[in-house]
Amino acid sequence: MRLISRPLLSLLLAFTLGLNAATARAGARSDDDDFDRLDGKGRSGKKVDVIEWEGNLEIHVYPAGSVQGLAFKIDDRDPKKKVLVIGYRFASQPQEQLIRRAILGIPLENGFRVYRDPKGGRDYDKFVLTHHAPEGRWIAFRPDPEPQQLYPEGHPALLAQDSERPSAPRRQPASKSESEPPSSLDEETGAIRSKSW
Repeated sequence: MRLISRPLLSLLLAFTLGLNAATARAGARSDDDDFDRLDGKGRSGKKVDVIEWEGNLEIHVYPAGSVQGLAFKIDDRDPKKKVLVIGYRFASQPQEQLIRRAILGIPLENGFRVYRDPKGGRDYDKFVLTHHAPEGRWIAFRPDPEPQQLYPEGHPALLAQDSERPSAPRRQPASKSESEPPSSLDEETGAIRSKSW
């Protein structure tokens, strides 16, 4: 019996793993296909780049003129892995807010300022989140109120939040209400109970 060489075995293993991954993607839920990754190919048709530089966070939204509103909230429940929750409202659907998350690799803290660069580019809208006062052409941008939702639509954490919410207390028939005095009928026999005063 002849043994397979290590390089050939590695190649076969990589091919099998790749085939399994492709099969899994092909059989993925259609909900995943509906999720707008903001890569320019989704339902909104918008592309977003989030860039960190020198302690600042820059957001580019393609095409230019797309942004109706932006909302921000720092999710610092895990201090070692802070996340910026960003709510995007686009001019094409101004009532709908898409929530996305960006892991922060810069020391961005609450109290940051938001600016828009009017000359950011002909192709995109440019926004900067910073703790510094920029010089020159920057215009202060007033963000929307903080997003209440911390995860994108369809995220498992949202489903867990929904299941953890206490449901409304069940209503009882008036005959079973605790505020009502006990019935004078014996439930077992149906006879009228005598009361001793």
